[in-house]
Amino acid sequence: MPGYPPAAAHCTPHETCPQCNQHRDRKAITVTTKSSRFQKKVRRQISGFCLIMAICLAAVPALADLMIQNVTIIDPVSGAAAGQDVLISGDVISAIGDHGTIATFAPVETVDGTGKFLIPALWDAHVHLTFDEEIGEAALPLFVANGITRVRDTGGLANKMLAMRERAGARGPAAPEIYFSGPLIDGIPRVYDGSPASYPDISSGAATPDEAIRQVNQLADIGVHFIKSYEMLTPATFRALVTRATERGLPVTSHVPLSMDAASVAAAGIRGMEHLRNIGLSCAGSADTLLTARQRMLREGQAMEGSSLRASIHAAQRPIAFEDQSEARCTDLIATLAAHRVFQTPTLALNTRGAFRHFATAEWQRTFAYLPDPVRLRWQRTVERAIAAAKDPAQIAFSDWSLEMVSKLHHADVPIMAGTDTPIGFLTPGFSLHLELERLVQAGLTPQAALASATIEPAAFFGLQDKMGTIGVGKSSDMVLLTANPLTDIRNTTQIDSLVVRGTYLDPAERAALLGNN
Repeated sequence: MPGYPPAAAHCTPHETCPQCNQHRDRKAITVTTKSSRFQKKVRRQISGFCLIMAICLAAVPALADLMIQNVTIIDPVSGAAAGQDVLISGDVISAIGDHGTIATFAPVETVDGTGKFLIPALWDAHVHLTFDEEIGEAALPLFVANGITRVRDTGGLANKMLAMRERAGARGPAAPEIYFSGPLIDGIPRVYDGSPASYPDISSGAATPDEAIRQVNQLADIGVHFIKSYEMLTPATFRALVTRATERGLPVTSHVPLSMDAASVAAAGIRGMEHLRNIGLSCAGSADTLLTARQRMLREGQAMEGSSLRASIHAAQRPIAFEDQSEARCTDLIATLAAHRVFQTPTLALNTRGAFRHFATAEWQRTFAYLPDPVRLRWQRTVERAIAAAKDPAQIAFSDWSLEMVSKLHHADVPIMAGTDTPIGFLTPGFSLHLELERLVQAGLTPQAALASATIEPAAFFGLQDKMGTIGVGKSSDMVLLTANPLTDIRNTTQIDSLVVRGTYLDPAERAALLGNN
């Protein structure tokens, strides 16, 4: 149109363009003496031009902070794709394309990914950040240095967990994002009630369904991400807990209560199970008899410490159950777990520690150097005693059973998450997740499936699989750059060059500094 300045070339659909507003103002003044038909035509033409510009600009990535160039993407779902550029805008991936094909309209920081491998950032899906007060906040940078930008804390008192989350937030990219349950909700007596000292107080007790409902409501109100139920709950209290948690939109993960069989627990509406705990009891040919005996022991042991009562039940029943595993019962139970999509976090590094003794190797003991000095010295003394002790045949049998069970669960398409139970069992925060991935592959998962267990599966547990866990446009930009391919050897997840944490790139020197930043 003669006499009109051209529409601004930079107008976008994301904000009001001052120049376009100016055009409309001039247009309105100029056409006041024209017919209304001509006025509408001018408005349609200018509005259409801005709309065309908006559509064109919508197809162009927003200004990006970082581009990782010519890298091999290792995705836990789609596998490997070589020669890719990945454009990052803040905390999301804004574009992915063959090397050299992504156009940007402003300078961006670049990272040469030639010969390197890019994976989604990892989760440790079973940690206890407040279990050992002497470790405390020192664990946070160790997770990030090991490529772990999210953790799922499965038991800690609410006030301590809220404080830990606040301290983690203050550290920015030097700490993982914490998803937490608050205290594990147990029955009466509680297992983790602070007595003895090896069982810190990380739980609450619910003797009745009403108490469980009240506690779930309190935890939901403070913003927990899920609920953790424990072994001493009665069936009625457990079911009330699961029902209320579901109503409040909170997934429940559980140790199978000793008063119940695993199949009925799976069918109650839970989202996950931890450690494979008590599944072996339900797989026994004598499972019904064992259940009746457990229920009697629970009734008669009400005056005992919770930790002692649980230990006595395990000691009495585990040897019988593991000598009497029924293939038919186990197959039925696994089918139930698969049908209800009950996520399993087997913590194999923990379950197999008595057989493989990871803590006895010089390589593993070197990870103790990253712990606070009092913890390092205490662990070293305890490890020396553990090494001196003879291997326990029962621990070896449990290790073998755990590996076999994970293989069966995996082949039945039961979702599996990688979690460690750190810092229990000399499992150094951060480092222990890579050991867990090794054990999962040893149990029969492919490296790609093991990678999925630490990326997409934990995201799916929380219903976040559309936002994170894989490498795709619009997904979280939390990623780890490796110098070796984890699909050829899962141990290559330890070969970390650098990483992106919530939009911040940590180069090799910054990542290395995290290991000494305690």
